[in-house]
Amino acid sequence: MNTIKEEFSKELNERTYSTHLSNGLTVYICKKEKQSKKIGMFGTKYGSVHNDFIDITTNERVKVPDGVAHYLEHKLFEQEGANALDLFSKEGISSNAYTSFDHTVYYFETADKFDLGLEMLIKLVRTPYFTKENVEKERGIIGQEISMYDDDPSFSVYFEALKNMYHVNPVNIDIAGTIESISHITKDILYTCYNTFYNLNNMFIVIIGDVDVEDTINKIEEHVKKYTRENRTNEIIKYTLNEPDSIVKDFSEKDMKLSMPLINIGFKEEIALKNDVVKMDILSQIVSEMYLAKNSDFYEKMYNKEMVSDYMYMFYEGAKEYSHLILTTESKCPKKAAEEIKKYVINLKNEKIDEELLEITKKQLLGEFIMKSEDPHNSYRRIIDTILNENDLYYSIELLKNVTVLDVKEFLNKLNEENCTVSIVK
Repeated sequence: MNTIKEEFSKELNERTYSTHLSNGLTVYICKKEKQSKKIGMFGTKYGSVHNDFIDITTNERVKVPDGVAHYLEHKLFEQEGANALDLFSKEGISSNAYTSFDHTVYYFETADKFDLGLEMLIKLVRTPYFTKENVEKERGIIGQEISMYDDDPSFSVYFEALKNMYHVNPVNIDIAGTIESISHITKDILYTCYNTFYNLNNMFIVIIGDVDVEDTINKIEEHVKKYTRENRTNEIIKYTLNEPDSIVKDFSEKDMKLSMPLINIGFKEEIALKNDVVKMDILSQIVSEMYLAKNSDFYEKMYNKEMVSDYMYMFYEGAKEYSHLILTTESKCPKKAAEEIKKYVINLKNEKIDEELLEITKKQLLGEFIMKSEDPHNSYRRIIDTILNENDLYYSIELLKNVTVLDVKEFLNKLNEENCTVSIVK
């Protein structure tokens, strides 16, 4: 019998159950009583930055082309004789998947066919079917997707900022890869990555909704056993290139067709420890709200001077392989606005922090946490962050409540000219 851990958040009025199955799989169930929608997610801690690793079947080190994780996500929907998206659709179940820098997730949403959706999801992820023909067929489809994103200004300004910050880390490459890199992806490469990273010890299932916890866990175990031929227990060994502390360049500019120029100001940070990733995320939200949001003095000043449009905010992205902050806005005079914003943010370390404003901001963000907890999508994002960062489920809530002036000061002290870059698309 599985040992089930129960956790309760008083602030969110939310109860979550977790267990580690004997096959190595981690399962989280967030109980949402009286909600009709149910979400099932099957994920792996494998994303676009994991290109250099030990092949779990041969114990040899391999380097695969950029874009394999995303290509693999596409190809798993190709079942023998059918497309899984069509199969879900015929049952009236919504299904899709996404790939990020450090994980891939397949999911479904339904109101009344949860048990069927769960079995179909597990079958989808645990029965790969790659042939030379279907891999080749997908190349054109993914190539079109890459071209589409290349033509997206908001996507371009973001990835140009990453390219400005990172010398060799693959986080500076489109998650889907490039037209050139995907031309080298083969059936054998897909199976190598699948066998290594779609190992149950590296995977997780997250359920959100009003379900019977023990019954759902038993069904997960039963379906995984039915659709798993072999599961290796070898430790997954990944390699990360030695990324310099310095940025590549402090400015880039690109011309595209758009109505208003876009600005991304990036700050390259030291790789954060697992708990510090969550702390950096919380602090970026606090600093963004205190100093850059619409109710801030600086935003009002910039807006009145017609130097920014109707938004300006900062966000953090971090994992074991990368760590950075990005401030984003749009402006009619992007170079001048970027210079002024950059100077303002870097000089915040010299300003006295308003303790009363900090406490108001913390309460505001906690209120937003509570409101968003009703949305099942926010619950699963928090759980997946917990799995990836290996911390406590409601750690972020406690951390937010206990942020101090000193924490904010330390955060601001890391924002320096040396680790800052500006990306503009105009």
